Amino acid sequence: MTKRDVLRATFAAVMVATAIGAPAHADDGQVWGADTLTSRVLTIYADGFAQVEEVRSGDIPKGSLRLRISDVASGIVPESAILRGDKVTVREMSMRPSLVDPHALLIGALGKTVKAVRQDPRTGEDKVENATLLVLEPRPVLRIGDRIEINYPGRIVLPATADMPMPGSAQLDFGVESTLAARRGLTLQYLLPGLRWQADYAALYDEAKDQLSVNGWISVANGSDDSFRNVSLRVVAGNVARLSEPNEMATFRAQPKMAMMDESMRPPAVAGYRLYPVSKAVSIDAGERKQVAFLERGVIPVRRTYRIVDPVGVFRAAPGSWPRRGAFLRLAWDNLPNATGVGIPLPAGTVRVMALRNGEADLFLGEDRIDHTPEGGEVVAQLGRVVDVGYEARRLDYRDISRNASEQRFTLTLFNDGERPAEIEVAQTFPGQWAIFEEDTTHTRRDAQTAVWKAVVQPKERTSITFSVRITTGS
Repeated sequence: MTKRDVLRATFAAVMVATAIGAPAHADDGQVWGADTLTSRVLTIYADGFAQVEEVRSGDIPKGSLRLRISDVASGIVPESAILRGDKVTVREMSMRPSLVDPHALLIGALGKTVKAVRQDPRTGEDKVENATLLVLEPRPVLRIGDRIEINYPGRIVLPATADMPMPGSAQLDFGVESTLAARRGLTLQYLLPGLRWQADYAALYDEAKDQLSVNGWISVANGSDDSFRNVSLRVVAGNVARLSEPNEMATFRAQPKMAMMDESMRPPAVAGYRLYPVSKAVSIDAGERKQVAFLERGVIPVRRTYRIVDPVGVFRAAPGSWPRRGAFLRLAWDNLPNATGVGIPLPAGTVRVMALRNGEADLFLGEDRIDHTPEGGEVVAQLGRVVDVGYEARRLDYRDISRNASEQRFTLTLFNDGERPAEIEVAQTFPGQWAIFEEDTTHTRRDAQTAVWKAVVQPKERTSITFSVRITTGS
């Protein structure tokens, strides 16, 4: 049993005792139900939670007031709730979980007026009478006019009152002080676990033109028990620190749905995070996963390159040769803020690339996860190993020059069996202290451990890179 189930069970037991032993009258104060909700903003974080901001509007008298706000998300983190408004000070707050099942709803109706409905067996029509629910256990007892019904042969209909939370919602009770009697709006904020988002990109690569078209979606997953209707949806790029892990998302019970992002909404920076306004009005049900289109760009110039990583082993027992192996295909493009680029900061996500083949079915080339890319940054997707471009390698010489140092000589043969020139980058890592003291192609140092060579290999040709390296490890 989850903590929420325990809380609801405890609350139901308390309600039973209260309903039986207390007089049947409403608490003093005001109840603000769904009809007082004027707007709701749902901000979802990739870490598995959301921030909900609601604006409620109603008449507030001057002085002390018990304000009960219903139809709040049932999974709310109560400690995160903040209520604010002009000329209003909050003195205390408590939370009441929702009445989520028929039995609990009947408990809440004890001593109140309900509708007793039964069908006339001769005509089949419903007969409706006002009744008072006197007893619930072991069976309902109703007072209808001047009679008491113990085994009522019909159904009980409850009125939908403002102080009755909707199933799957909670209620917050606030003790407030107001210095002004007026109708005004109050802002309620709270955190809600179980929601997360991710960015997904679908790219179509035109090999003949070296161009790319990119479509981007924000995939929102609602793993909470709460549904949201016509909310303004935003997502935040960045990892926000929290002291406890959010609840795991529930399994999606619905297929992804599509919506469209407002193209006029751009992602502003807030304290170093990036805020993406996704939609001004979207609905997402409990357990639903929805995809919202936020990007559609075509004719982006793209650079196709190939990468070879650690083609040789530099330890003493390494083999003397390495057989033919393919290089990694990489596509790169600039995120420029003009017609030749995407034009907005891109959140980190998965990019999937298809090759455009005119007159034939497109071909999936691979997928990669890209980092958050600001305007002007470079997007690089490494898609997988190919067969037409790659290398073979041999170690030509190895000798120890001391207990911790060696000198080695290698040659790499780069091949291109394709139909167009291949720009190839070779990255080799070395342990300890190293120095390349002889080579036929000049390298650059990417970092303290990596040497990089670059070459362009023409179609149906081979190119070699030969180098000697001195490696010192230990002390």
